[in-house]
Amino acid sequence: MVAVLTNPSFSQRMIRKICHETNPISLGHVNKVIMDLERKGFVEPLLNKFHLTSHLNELNGELKKGHTPARITYRLSDPVGLLRYIAYFRSMKELRAFSVRVDATSEAVIEELEKEGVIFCLGTAQSRYSSYYRPDEISFYALDPERLLGIFSNASYGDTKIGCYHIDYVRTVQDRTSLLDTRFAMNEGSISLTTKVQTVVDMFCDGKGAYAKPLLKELWGVQI
Repeated sequence: MVAVLTNPSFSQRMIRKICHETNPISLGHVNKVIMDLERKGFVEPLLNKFHLTSHLNELNGELKKGHTPARITYRLSDPVGLLRYIAYFRSMKELRAFSVRVDATSEAVIEELEKEGVIFCLGTAQSRYSSYYRPDEISFYALDPERLLGIFSNASYGDTKIGCYHIDYVRTVQDRTSLLDTRFAMNEGSISLTTKVQTVVDMFCDGKGAYAKPLLKELWGVQI
């Protein structure tokens, strides 16, 4: 679904190719997901007369076995609806690995986390894209939260809040290289942070979608 949010227009084959980079998936499964998103009104097909009858039959589940679906191009028609739909099934609270407070400046903590190769997310990532929202914690994804918890547990208690989250898009440390080649995360100078699209997804999944207003307008031209 993030791949759909990332591309203003797409085909099923295109989405499969994008997803296949990190998670092998069949074209049939992609077809089921796209058809479901269309029924819910989140995406819509850009059809010509040649494709119309075939597509209506496909949408109604009337295609005969062995029939090849039309290579239809779709567009994202309701990004906010799709974001809320994703948030219904995905909660950042459930992905939280730990939260601690330390006696150190935000700059010092971020500098230390840069060395650990974490991926900054939520408000920490958004603050790199917009000054609209200032977060109350330093948020990041990590592949080895337990080790980082051991490091910060030894720090003195203070006012700087740190929130660590499990990465739910990858399975092993070896996956991290491909992770940065996808639309989940990117490098900005010396740090890694979630892309603009993934940042908005995370904000919605954390109940803070309203604070992503500047990115919503920039990415999809919508306001909430």
